[in-house]
Amino acid sequence: MYTQTEMILNRICVSAAEKKVSEIYLINAQIPFINLDGKIQPLSGENILAASFISDVISAVLDNKEQSELQEKKQIITVKEIGKLGSVQIHVYYQKNTPAICLKLLSQEALDQEKIELPKMVQDFTNLSKGIVFVAGPHDSGRFSLVTSLIDNINKNQNKYIATLEKPIKYNLTGVKSIIEQREVGRDVLSFKEGLNFIRERGHVDVVMISQIKNAETMEELFALAEAGTLIFAIMDTGSSIQTIKRILHFFPTSEEENIRYFLSENLAGIIATRLVPKIGGGRVRALEVLSAPPSIRTIIAEGKLHQLSTFLQTGEDTKSVSMDRYLADLVTSSKISLEDAIKNCVDEEMLKSLLRR
Repeated sequence: MYTQTEMILNRICVSAAEKKVSEIYLINAQIPFINLDGKIQPLSGENILAASFISDVISAVLDNKEQSELQEKKQIITVKEIGKLGSVQIHVYYQKNTPAICLKLLSQEALDQEKIELPKMVQDFTNLSKGIVFVAGPHDSGRFSLVTSLIDNINKNQNKYIATLEKPIKYNLTGVKSIIEQREVGRDVLSFKEGLNFIRERGHVDVVMISQIKNAETMEELFALAEAGTLIFAIMDTGSSIQTIKRILHFFPTSEEENIRYFLSENLAGIIATRLVPKIGGGRVRALEVLSAPPSIRTIIAEGKLHQLSTFLQTGEDTKSVSMDRYLADLVTSSKISLEDAIKNCVDEEMLKSLLRR
């Protein structure tokens, strides 16, 4: 038997899911808001939310341990099953001294590469035997679904030992041809560093996925794993290939930059930057920047000539690489997205307009 709170929450979630939204926001003294194709708007037909309702939702979706953590840290992120929606990522936090909730609806569709239309240059990363593939993008850019799709492709087509370190686990994967172990940081292991160190000391892991990199210690563990012959997919909170490299270098003191550039050049397998751009006619389409790592790119990174990466990407000389601006220009030319939305998501507006004039 559902409580009244659970029935209202389920109604809100079902109404939002029918509109194919990505997120729902429940804030005291406001009506529910949704994120539809990257745009925030109110959820029609709903009433203003009371603080008591939000508190009741928290009691319904969080267990006692999670509620204690919320009281202590004033914020928590977890994944739960809600009604018929399946997995929902739940962010609970405080604002104006009252709790608020963000619900991220996780797709329950099969995470198949063909379904999310990843080009061959991205799919090819699954065939590598070692190296680090960084997957970058802003919030709500489809980074996690892209990485999980690549991992599941390996799972379904190769005999590998796959280990993930996630916070939280968004998609539950079941081994098909591969063994898959998924560990949640904070629940199954204390930290990303300790999880990576355990994988490296244990050995015999072919593929690793890590959902965030926040410091030099974690990056050093990734370098060590890659050098030991592991293929790694690592999610980064950066917007482009060049930003990703600069962020990695920024983890370390300037005095160590030359060494870190060397380690990065030796272990980089590639960088994928992703965006989800509103599609003409509704929905969203994925835009990508892909930087492969041929010897010329490794040399550029090792020598610190990062400005040359832009030229490499924009000229399109390598068939396994493409710039975000070129990808967006192609989407505009094929009438899939508007010029306005392309400009909002581009790296270099003048370069984008130049590509469109050709």
